Amino acid sequence: MYPTVYLSSNYDESKSYHDNLLHIMESAGMEVIHLPDDITVLTVDFRTSLRRANCSVHILSRDAGRFSNEDASVSLARLQLEEARKKLNEDPDFKLFIWYPPEVVGASKEPAQERFISDIRNSIERNMIFSNAASPIQLVDDIRHLMMKEEKPIFNVKDAEVFLIFNELDEFQAAEIIDMVGDIIDVEKLNIVQDSDMDYSEYCSQQIGKSKLAVVYFKETSDWALPFTQQVWKKIGGATSHTPILLIGDDDPDSNLNKKLKAPKIISLIVAGALIPLEIKVQYDKVLEEFL
Repeated sequence: MYPTVYLSSNYDESKSYHDNLLHIMESAGMEVIHLPDDITVLTVDFRTSLRRANCSVHILSRDAGRFSNEDASVSLARLQLEEARKKLNEDPDFKLFIWYPPEVVGASKEPAQERFISDIRNSIERNMIFSNAASPIQLVDDIRHLMMKEEKPIFNVKDAEVFLIFNELDEFQAAEIIDMVGDIIDVEKLNIVQDSDMDYSEYCSQQIGKSKLAVVYFKETSDWALPFTQQVWKKIGGATSHTPILLIGDDDPDSNLNKKLKAPKIISLIVAGALIPLEIKVQYDKVLEEFL
């Protein structure tokens, strides 16, 4: 499936790059959203257009170009980039491409534009790609490669109060926790089996969307649990996710004591094994309170 691309409009000296890139994208079969050379329409409509796109492309040039009629101190290039960043934080699948053409890299630039480019380079984040592609053709090929992906499998997930995830190496202890918690809370479980060809990350994303609280439990598998939790957290939207993740580890062995993550929507705890079922119930009750 070809991506829908929002091509940032500035209509300064980068217009030739814009028009060339637009032609190549459309020739490659991409749906490209771009706006006319009208500052009023551009300022009002680009936010609506961005919502339709699953990626955006922003071209850096030597000067700041046109300025917003909302704020005369903010260039249209910066305004559109800031709005694209907002969508980046809301949509885990959205990607933001910054193209810094080779001809612009070595050219002298306005001081304000130098600061703008420096600000961008110092604030690259997830799904934000800063490209020095040598040509529009190469850039479009890179965009197509990064945006084209296989259809996601659809899993048979269920509504659940708690979704408990654990590694097969901790299966025995996890079964005891489920027995205790399951008497009072509806629990869906997932046993992560090594070398399985199942897309666990996608399954977790879909099941977490149906759950009030996700729990990643570990005892002997902290080296698996922390990166897996980070991966799933990003996939479900990070700080914008509606479902919190409780990353909870047993304080035995001692090496677990410092195995924690700090991120919005992640509750990271290390407690005595006997207290883990109780702590899951406490955190679940807190989630319910937020819904009241």
